[in-house]
Amino acid sequence: MKALMLTPDDIRAVVTDINRNVAATLKLCGPAILTQANFAEHMTSILATIITKAHPCQQDIGDEDDHEDLEEEESSEYDWLVIDTAMDVVIGMAVALGEQFTEVWKVFLKPVQKYASSQTNFERSTAIGVIAECTANMGPGVTPYTSVLLKLLLHRLSDEDSETKSNAAYAIGLLVFHSTDSAKYLQSYNTILQKLEPMLHTQTARTLDNASGCLCRMIMAHPDKVPIDDIMPTIVEQLPLKEDYEENKPIFECITGLYMHENQTIIGLTPKLVEVFASVLDEPTEQLDMPTRAKVISVVKFIHGKNASLVSGSPVLMNSIKTADQ
Repeated sequence: MKALMLTPDDIRAVVTDINRNVAATLKLCGPAILTQANFAEHMTSILATIITKAHPCQQDIGDEDDHEDLEEEESSEYDWLVIDTAMDVVIGMAVALGEQFTEVWKVFLKPVQKYASSQTNFERSTAIGVIAECTANMGPGVTPYTSVLLKLLLHRLSDEDSETKSNAAYAIGLLVFHSTDSAKYLQSYNTILQKLEPMLHTQTARTLDNASGCLCRMIMAHPDKVPIDDIMPTIVEQLPLKEDYEENKPIFECITGLYMHENQTIIGLTPKLVEVFASVLDEPTEQLDMPTRAKVISVVKFIHGKNASLVSGSPVLMNSIKTADQ
């Protein structure tokens, strides 16, 4: 009987499936699976070999005839899939470890940077997305990497690929929001604002959403460094978000914070915002997470107390107030 021979693509498929399962487990279960002796170190080492294309599954194994019927483009897709899923495991580790991920990130920073400078659009956009998600999850742990990430992300804010540019807006907002090294990024605030401004006038929903979220994170981090009078009317005009509901969190946290400080620009936008609040408090419910929803309702109650006529005509808003008071 002829022995069963696994081709390189068979092995890559197995590794890809393992990556998917591990990433999902890390995001669901947190750090528990990383507490086994040397498990985190072993996983980090394996992921590094995959991302740098040095894993055995990425080498030519057995007969090269196995590849002769495989189109080059399809082969490249197989190659990228195992890397893509490995980077998703990296994100899973960031989710599980939180701020402690800062030490692990040292291992992955350079190879991810390399993909972020690739000539291939999907490699750049994926790498920038990984940087964004890791930044979001390690929080202040990103601080030691502020300079190197800022330089890269500023460059990608002008990327020719819309998805890469959108991911860069998302990432740089998170970097500014979480890094405690404000001396490093404040000198680039005006440059970031200049690069984001055209993105607020695009027809691409996701780009609009991420640019708006980025600006709101910048406002929350340093409200005195952003021309709120000029920017907030433009952001409010884009609301409610059409695609990336995750960015509703920073946007509405920013808006509710401005109401708390009685910012006159945001108060002047109340008639428009009342319509926006009614939209995001309605279906679909996944537009807002529960903490953000509660903050929006508190602002609606504040507006109702100041000028009931602005709110009383909306069944959604009145029902939200009633439900919150129960």
